[in-house]
Amino acid sequence: MFAEKHYPEVMTPEELDAYLAKGWYRMGQTIFTTHFLCFGRTFYSAVWIRLPLKSYQFRKSLRKLLRRNQQQFRYRIRPASLTPEKEQLYRRYKASFPGILAPSLKDSLLDGEDFNIYNTYEVAVYDGSRLVALSFFDLGKNSAASILGIYDPAYSKYSLGFFTMLMEIDFSMQRGLDFFYPGYVVPGYPRFDYKLRIGRLEDIEYYDLGHRGWQPYTRLSSSDVPLTKMEARLEALQQFLLNNNLWSQKLYYPLFEANLFGFWHAPYLDYPVFLLCSPRLQANNYLMTVYDPREDNYQLIRCSLFDDLQFYFNEAYTDSFDRRKHFLELVVIEDLLASSPSPADILQSF
Repeated sequence: MFAEKHYPEVMTPEELDAYLAKGWYRMGQTIFTTHFLCFGRTFYSAVWIRLPLKSYQFRKSLRKLLRRNQQQFRYRIRPASLTPEKEQLYRRYKASFPGILAPSLKDSLLDGEDFNIYNTYEVAVYDGSRLVALSFFDLGKNSAASILGIYDPAYSKYSLGFFTMLMEIDFSMQRGLDFFYPGYVVPGYPRFDYKLRIGRLEDIEYYDLGHRGWQPYTRLSSSDVPLTKMEARLEALQQFLLNNNLWSQKLYYPLFEANLFGFWHAPYLDYPVFLLCSPRLQANNYLMTVYDPREDNYQLIRCSLFDDLQFYFNEAYTDSFDRRKHFLELVVIEDLLASSPSPADILQSF
């Protein structure tokens, strides 16, 4: 699955390392992965990145930022805790944040509960006695993952959110860890590009879906971004079908993350874009073709409606999409009818 979530009751350091190495990430007290995103009705790829630490050194500009803020502010790195002071800082940060955040720090980190299954540390930054920035990161046996950074908007000129991430990296290097995981970047959506500043691009690795492993970030070309590749391959197949007098329609699928929100375990369709190859077959069945960048092939599939859409996505969300370009029925995969890198092989299976 492209999108998946687990609900562990415990998380050992070794288990966290294994999850992170597969491109997973903590969400509250769960752990999840996804490889596609939808922001403002536009679809993107989520590209997970990490920083190998064994031979890493901060470049000059990062050393300068660290030195400046270490002289300007007092800071402490310690096991994480939640206090009214930290919740107050979270509220100040949330009020100025352009996106959607959890109602409270406790909700964000602990899903509102009192127990934390992760070994979480914090970087707390003070101006005198005033808490002005705070970040949280989880420790595994050989790796660390940056989880959340907040700061007082009045101190935005000091880059404190980025500063605390650099302090997390420095702490991880001092402990002799192998990898630091800052989360994902989103090609074409620059809001997350600050994570690429933690090192030179040649220092950073990305999780390659095709190889199911980590590659130097410098090898990621725009045409290899998974969603871009999916769109290009589907457009090529659509033209091939048209040349053979077969109808198809390329549609985007905003419900691709049903695996993250569903109440029932089911084979939900989790591709953000596909070719609809029949308007509807029978008994609410659809014939669709997807392109899987993990296998570098097309898949002809039969899908059926899953009726409980309202339990997963609210009506206001689905109504915000143009039905001429988006498929807004929640479906599950019933059958894999054909799988091949060749459009001709897919055509023979119609």
